[in-house]
Amino acid sequence: MFVPLLAYVLDRLPFGNSLKGISRRRLSDLMWQSKAPSWHEYAILSRNRRKHACVACRWLSAVLPRDAAIFEPGCGSGANLLWLGQQGFTHLYGADIERCALELGRNLASSLSLPLDIWRDDGMSPMRLPDNLDAILSVNWLYHIPDATLGAFLGRYHDALKIGGYLACDMVTRHYDGVPGNQWHTKDMKLPKEKRRPSEYTIRLDAAEVNSIAVRHGFAVIRSTCFALSRPQRAVYLLRRTE
Repeated sequence: MFVPLLAYVLDRLPFGNSLKGISRRRLSDLMWQSKAPSWHEYAILSRNRRKHACVACRWLSAVLPRDAAIFEPGCGSGANLLWLGQQGFTHLYGADIERCALELGRNLASSLSLPLDIWRDDGMSPMRLPDNLDAILSVNWLYHIPDATLGAFLGRYHDALKIGGYLACDMVTRHYDGVPGNQWHTKDMKLPKEKRRPSEYTIRLDAAEVNSIAVRHGFAVIRSTCFALSRPQRAVYLLRRTE
């Protein structure tokens, strides 16, 4: 009981999750150069508050050698990959659909003198997908994609991983189905119903569903945790390719 309880507590502590060596002023300059949306600044400077991303990265860091090849679809400005770079990882790859975010990520990597290879691509239908990967990281984007499914995602990325390779991801839980107005976009709650957009949280799955989908696509869930107080409630999973 002690070890699981200790792991539970450590996953919720903010220590060691921040990017080092980037000042607010330097980041503001890079933000202005790239014209990246303002939320990237929060994602970088307040990274330790984004527990779902931090835990996924820390779990990978704990199980992988430092020469492991790690790929992050939907990497944004690369904050997660750069954190891994500061932990000593040297083969870091990512893709995102936003050109401005990619420019910001490249400039951040240069400022921090970290290795980072990122390019523009569609996370659900990638044109360039590295193979023989040791790990894939996917947080904070899949459940925002209309018509996306976890099964389709796992099916698409399965063969890019080595057998025994890891996939760390997060998922909005079905707890959100009980939140009033959950069918609407959170920024539109105060608008008349006819002007509201559908919810930005398009996939919601509980642990049993994630486990079942993982098994069907050649993965095993080897670790998970749920951030019950997050809004929306999110869970993080560490999967391993079994076949």
